[in-house]
Amino acid sequence: MPEPQHRSASLPAAKLPWHHTLVGKVVMFMLMGVLFAYLTGALSGFFMVERGAREQWLREAQVNAQIVSATIRRIYTSVAVKTDGTGQVTHIISQRPIGDEESVLETGFSPIDVLALASAQTRNNVWLFSKASEEILTVVADALNTPSDSPASLTVDTWQTKAAAADFYVGFASIGGEEHFISSLPIVTPDGQLLGVLVATIGQKEGLYQMRDDLISKAFVALLVVLVATALLVTILMRQLFTPVPVLIKSLTEIAKNQTADSTPYTDRNDEIGRMAKAIDALRKKVIEREHLLEVKDEALRFQHLAHHDELTKLPNRVQLNNALTTAVHSLLQGDVFNVMLFDLDHFKAVNDSLGHAAGDALLVEVSQRVQALLTHNDLVARLGGDEFAIIQRVVRSATSEAKVLAEAIVSTLREPYQFDSQEINIGVSVGIATAPADGSNSHDLLRHADLALYAAKAKGRDRYMLYESGMTMDSGIIEQR
Repeated sequence: MPEPQHRSASLPAAKLPWHHTLVGKVVMFMLMGVLFAYLTGALSGFFMVERGAREQWLREAQVNAQIVSATIRRIYTSVAVKTDGTGQVTHIISQRPIGDEESVLETGFSPIDVLALASAQTRNNVWLFSKASEEILTVVADALNTPSDSPASLTVDTWQTKAAAADFYVGFASIGGEEHFISSLPIVTPDGQLLGVLVATIGQKEGLYQMRDDLISKAFVALLVVLVATALLVTILMRQLFTPVPVLIKSLTEIAKNQTADSTPYTDRNDEIGRMAKAIDALRKKVIEREHLLEVKDEALRFQHLAHHDELTKLPNRVQLNNALTTAVHSLLQGDVFNVMLFDLDHFKAVNDSLGHAAGDALLVEVSQRVQALLTHNDLVARLGGDEFAIIQRVVRSATSEAKVLAEAIVSTLREPYQFDSQEINIGVSVGIATAPADGSNSHDLLRHADLALYAAKAKGRDRYMLYESGMTMDSGIIEQR
C-alpha cells in the first residue's frame, strides 16, 4: 500500500532553553554531583590537614620547650626542671630570676646570649619575660635583640591570672602585636612563686597558615578545572547520546500533523533509542493506515450520499424517499398522520428546448432551494427525476389545512419569476396531495393517489394543487398535455 503524502509548511518547533534540555539537566546533575563529592573530599582533606598541622605544631613547640630548657640548664647550673608523666619539661625551677645582674656575673652570659643559643637550635625567636607585678609580665630580652624603644608585650587569653601564667602553655599568643604559635615555660621558685616566663615560637600565624591557604587556593583552582572538564566531557557524551532525541521529537511532531511521508530515523540502533525509534515508526504506520481507512470511509460515505441524493439539486432521491415513506407508514401504528405531495413544473420542457439544459438545471436547483425554505425540519422533499418532486409532510394538527397551506405556498413561491443570463423565466407548478392514513396506508397507494391528484391539477389548468378524492381516475388527454 503506498504511503500518502501529507507535506505542509509548518513553523519550526521553539528551541528549548539549555537548562531545560536533557543534556543540560544531565550536565547540571553531574556537575552538582562532582561539586558535592569534591567539596566533601576537599573539606575532609582540609580538616585532616588542619588537624595534622596543629599536631605537628604542638610537637614542634614542645620540642622547642625542651631545647630552651636544656640550654638554660647548661648555662644556669643552679636551675632545675619539672616534667610531666611523658617527660615533657613543664616548669623551670630557680631560686632567683634568670637573667638578672647576679646571674650574668656568675655565668658570663647576658640573657640575650643565652636566648640566642636557644634560638640557634629552634631557628626561631625566644623571649624571656619577668614578672613586673602580680598581673604584668615584661620582656627582659629576646634572641633577636628587639630595640628597647619597642618592647614586646605578651598576650595570651589563658594568662589572665598569676595561677594561669604559672602553667605550661602551647598555642597561639600575641607577642608585640604579632600572632605566634608558642610554647611557654614558667620560671617558678621551689615553692611555686612565678618569677618569669621563657617563650619559644615556631613561627608566625600567617606563615604557619600559608600552607593551608595555598591548599585552599589550589583546591579551588583544581575544582574549577574539574568542573570545566566535567562539563565539557559530559556535554560531549550527552550530545552524542541524546542527539537522536530532538530528531525523534521532530518525527513525532510531523506525525501529529499527519506528515507521514518520511521514515523514522535511528530504527537500526540496538539500544533504547532504537526501540523508541521503532515505536515511533510503528505509530507512523498506524497513522498512515488510519488515514487510509478514513479515506475509504469518506469515499464510502460519499458513494452512500450519492446513492441517496440527487447529484444536481443535492436533494434526497427516489431511493431515500421510498425509505422515508416506509418509515412514515410504520409510524401510522403510533397514530401519526402525514401528507404525500407530488409536484412537477409546468412547461419545463419548453425552458429546456428554448434556453438549453444549463438553464433547465439552474431552474431545478433554484426550485429545490425555494421549496426547502418552506418546509419544517420534520418534512422531506425529494427529486424523483426530471422536473418531478415529492414531499412527505408531517401533520401536527389538521392534515387538510396544513396540506393546503404548504401547497399554496409552493404554488405561489414557484410562480415567481426566475433569472438566467439576464432573461426572465416564468413557470408554474402542479401539486397533487394524498393523506395517510385517510387516502392509503401503504406507500404504493399513497403515491398512486397523490399522482392521480397531480393529474387532476393538470387537468384543471395547471399552476394549482389538488387533494385526492375517492373516484379520481387518470385521463389520457391529461397525459398528453403533461
